[in-house]
Amino acid sequence: MIFRLITIAILTAATFTKAHGQSAEEIMMLREMTRANIPTKSIKEINAELRPHDIQYMPEGDGPFPVVLFFHGCSGRTLSHEQDWAKRMNDSGVAMISVDSYSGRDINWQDACNFKSMLPWQRAADVFATIEHVKKINKLDSSEIYLTGFSHGAMTNWAANVFASNKQAPISMAEYPKNGFQGVKGSFIFYGPCMEPVTTDIKTHAFLGDNDAYIDENMCINYQNIHPKDAGSFDLTIYKDATHTFDHAKPNAANVEAGSVYDEAATMDAWEKMKAIIKKTP
Repeated sequence: MIFRLITIAILTAATFTKAHGQSAEEIMMLREMTRANIPTKSIKEINAELRPHDIQYMPEGDGPFPVVLFFHGCSGRTLSHEQDWAKRMNDSGVAMISVDSYSGRDINWQDACNFKSMLPWQRAADVFATIEHVKKINKLDSSEIYLTGFSHGAMTNWAANVFASNKQAPISMAEYPKNGFQGVKGSFIFYGPCMEPVTTDIKTHAFLGDNDAYIDENMCINYQNIHPKDAGSFDLTIYKDATHTFDHAKPNAANVEAGSVYDEAATMDAWEKMKAIIKKTP
């Protein structure tokens, strides 16, 4: 019960902006309270759980290709969703690696959605482990790595960026990786909250709908006022009438229950903005 309350407190503190009165110190304290309840693992152990469940989507050719690391939402991997994104990327000479954070750990997606397991501050370890892993794939350009996350995956990527900003290990990782965010050039946040300030020198673009039942776009609107001036750029696009998971052409049952409606215009606009940031294959 205590752990559950701490979890809810972290979520509340981290997803509401400065305007709601939470300080960075309070968020850090709550996060560290949770750290004491979650066992840590090495990158090798994390990769052993993750890598058998990766799906690599490669463009035609020899590369090296820029690569986007794809982190699913709390309802888990939806193949039609990631395949749609992979086709867009591959057609533009961009590789994509889809990371399944659940299958190798027997995670129940409802527990993840209810923040009873696999917190974003815990799952952030998957981001660092995957960054290290893709550098060993010859067809990929290890200096052109991009992150994209959806809902829970968006929170995960933002949390990883916070840890990278502070050079601190995620709450489930034994130690901060030597190379950290080296090679990461951009992060694309889909319908996720804007949380603690990030100071890494990477470009971040958040995409939200103003008809989202779960994420208040004002969190990211307000975040623009506190984003550090000496950090990488932060941009925000809010799509009128767009819902949570607006980019799912074939939403799964959990998405449908959440009120998901596919918005092709918003999805393609987000892709054009992503392409403007991703370095093309020579």
